[in-house]
Parts: sequence; C-alpha cells; structure tokens
Amino acid sequence: MPHFKELRNSWPLVVALLVLVGGLAYNRMATDQAPPAIVLRSNDALVDGSPIRVHVAGAVARPGVYDLRQGDRVTEAIAAAGGTTAAADTGSLNLARRLRDEEQLMVPGAARSSSALQSPSPATGPININTATAAQLDALPGIGEAYSRRIVDSRAIDGPYESVEELVSRKVIPRSTFDTIRDLITVSDSGR
Repeated sequence: MPHFKELRNSWPLVVALLVLVGGLAYNRMATDQAPPAIVLRSNDALVDGSPIRVHVAGAVARPGVYDLRQGDRVTEAIAAAGGTTAAADTGSLNLARRLRDEEQLMVPGAARSSSALQSPSPATGPININTATAAQLDALPGIGEAYSRRIVDSRAIDGPYESVEELVSRKVIPRSTFDTIRDLITVSDSGR
C-alpha cells in the first residue's frame, strides 16, 4: 500500500493549501467591498436655529466673532456688531443673504479719497510694518482695511516682523499684493 502511505503523508500539505486558498478568497472578498462612507458636516445640514459663529469685520461699531443662529441674515450679523459706522458702504452687500457657520462678513467702508490711495512719497521713506497704524497701512496700494487689520493683528499675536517677506510666509497677504508694496514697506528703524 505505498499509494495510501503517500496520500496520508501529503494530507497536512492539502489542509495547509486549503487554508491558504480560503484566506486569499476571504481577503479578496473583503477588499472588494466599498469603503465606509465619510460624512462631513455641512452648513446645509444644519437645522434653522442651530448655533453658528460668524466673524463680522470692517466698517461696524464692534468688529468681532458673534454667536448667531442658522438662518440668520447678514443684517442680523451687522446688528450684533453694533451696526455700521458712518464710513460703511453696504450697497455691495446682500443684506438678505443667509449666514454660514465660520464665515467672515466684511462690511466695506466708503471709497477713500484719491489722495489716500497714493503711495507714500519717497521723501518720507517706506512704512515700517512693525510700527505703522492700520490707517497708515490701509493707504498702501492694494492693502485696504482687511489686509491692514490682518498685518496689525499678526504683529500683535505672532510678534514683530523680522522681514517684510513674513507678510507672505505668515499668510497675512497674498504674494501678488506683497509684490505691489515690497518697495514701500520696511521693518527697519529708519522707516516711519
């Protein structure tokens, strides 16, 4: 019975082969299934009346972050910030637009006079971004109220700028705006 003896000796090999094939088949079936769905929270899924937070900035009496409700309109956010200032220009805003959680609402100011839009004169030198006021920075071409506030806020939170290029590396202003004002700003003591 040499034939039975050969078959009996190969039995563990057959069992191991069956386990291997079964494991491969199971693995293949498990990876063919669709991955689990990832559910992201969107503002569209919020029920009216749910709490939201909105940053109101620009030409308002009290800029800041306000707790409002899903379904509130731009006009309610402005009211929460104490209303507009005399310099506000709400003509470009849709006051009836619904607010979204985590949005920033910028209330623009009235157009500045053409003299305020001019570059600093070479006689006075470049503006020191570590000491300039928001109004001085606002007068730079392409800066405006929002960027000037961001420059001052970053200076207060992250410390003085060590180079003018930090305006871009700190993501305070975009590169294109920086390229426009590069020669008009400094961090040295010789600037005003």
